[in-house]
Amino acid sequence: MNSHLSVIFYKAVEMGMHRTLCLTQLPRIQSILYPIQHRHLCLSQSHQGVAAPKSTALDGNIFGRTLKKIKFYTVGKVKLKVLGYYLYECVADKVPYTWFFKEMSLPDTFNSWFLVTELHIWMLMVKAMELGDDGRFIRNYIVEAMWADVAMKSKKLGAENYSLARAQTKILGDQFQAALITYDEGLLCNDKVLASALWRRFFEKNCNDPRNLETMVKYVRMQIKYLDNMTEEDFRKRNIKWQSIEKT
Repeated sequence: MNSHLSVIFYKAVEMGMHRTLCLTQLPRIQSILYPIQHRHLCLSQSHQGVAAPKSTALDGNIFGRTLKKIKFYTVGKVKLKVLGYYLYECVADKVPYTWFFKEMSLPDTFNSWFLVTELHIWMLMVKAMELGDDGRFIRNYIVEAMWADVAMKSKKLGAENYSLARAQTKILGDQFQAALITYDEGLLCNDKVLASALWRRFFEKNCNDPRNLETMVKYVRMQIKYLDNMTEEDFRKRNIKWQSIEKT
């Protein structure tokens, strides 16, 4: 199971970040992010919010700009980068965000969108790490696509101060890495540890209905099992289905 960890090499080697972020810092970090973090996405409105279906890494020609850089990569890395971006699209397009907002009682905000996205990106990273060296590249490109989407959504929400937006994204990156560690721990341990990780991160210590926490533990275990059983061929073909689950 150790080969399934999403963060051990990602944190220190790929990103060049050698410091450890204490999980107790998360509340302080979250409070700094409020200028963008708690802006509403308005998914319930007649118009689509920024987390609505088809709001993906392809928006704003992000994917197109990526393809323009192909000449700087080997053919193998180009394919892995394209795959990583398309795998991110499997999250952005296929995850039922509104279900999580409604059934898990999450506010309709940028922060909630990121928490749902982050959880599913982590699960894809766990699967990608089964693929050896290719998996490490795929994993990193999935994350790269996510940050491109974060930057785009920040602009849509009015983050016009570039320096502030960049600083907030840096803080969000620290949060993300801390989340990977706590989710990895929950995956390798029992449901009690996983529930604790979800309560601290996904629900931000604000879950008044224990059934919601139980539902999310079941969802993560079920989804990880589904990805675990998926063949490498199906994963590379992006034949990913996010499993539906009834609220406990």
